[in-house]
Amino acid sequence: MIPGNARAGVALAPLMSTIELPAGAAPEVDLEARAIDDVLARLHWSVLEFTHWDLPEGTARRDDGPGVRFLFVVSGGIEVRALLGEHAVGTIGARAEPLTMQSGDFVLLPSGGGADVRARADSVMLSGSLATDGDGSELTRAMPPVLFTCGFRVEEPVFASLLDTMYREMSSARAGSDSVIRRLADVVASAAVRFWLERGCGSALDWLASARDPNLRRAVEAIHDDPGSPWTVESLARVARSSRSQFAEQFRLTVGDSPARYLMRVRMEHAERMLRAGIPVGDIAYRLGYESEAGFSRAFRRHSGAAPSRWRRALPQRIA
Repeated sequence: MIPGNARAGVALAPLMSTIELPAGAAPEVDLEARAIDDVLARLHWSVLEFTHWDLPEGTARRDDGPGVRFLFVVSGGIEVRALLGEHAVGTIGARAEPLTMQSGDFVLLPSGGGADVRARADSVMLSGSLATDGDGSELTRAMPPVLFTCGFRVEEPVFASLLDTMYREMSSARAGSDSVIRRLADVVASAAVRFWLERGCGSALDWLASARDPNLRRAVEAIHDDPGSPWTVESLARVARSSRSQFAEQFRLTVGDSPARYLMRVRMEHAERMLRAGIPVGDIAYRLGYESEAGFSRAFRRHSGAAPSRWRRALPQRIA
């Protein structure tokens, strides 16, 4: 049993150490760096639509459109709840956890579906739709439904300024504006994906594994779709239509981690998002399948070095 599920009715145990990386495997950081190069080389973005919104405090609206959606907060602060689209397996029409964004934050919604937006202060927001071609379409299906790059303007000021340039180009009606916007969007979206991956929010290795192996993709999607489920190597192997031994070996070779450690990482990524959203620690523990708040807190401390409540208090203060 992969540890951590309340509904499984078993005590938590560190079973993840029973499946190790193959002997002689390259360091994960090197594999991940190469995978990021590969992902960015495969992603070619084009703009389907692009606009801006002036949102007085308290304004609520739905931002939607075709393809992969993106939002950038020029000023002010907003709350966003992504509407999970066709690529978010088993969740079409559902809404993601609320996300608080402030000036300079950027979010990409690879599954489509748009988002419900509420202004927490007088705000200006840029939004639009992107499309990919070829291998890029497979990669966006492998991405999580929300890629949030907090502090994009601060950390990547050159790339963030290109969003303002895109808006000026759209407003100018100059010859060649469509071509310029298309090329700028490709750069900005690729930079945002790289920023998200480099901060350890996800793994390019996972995306490539899902894009290359449809059977493995089913297992990866199942984990992301319901990280609180009592997953075992056997149950994931059934999802992947493979034997236990073949699945475990293929997963390690392709993803670069064991199924148990990967599941733990996904759970902790979900936990961080829910902590940012202000969800009580006990509720997070239940949603992620832990039999007790204490068990979840121990797992989170091993992951982040701090207890969940302390980790949340250390977050930068957001707009109230």
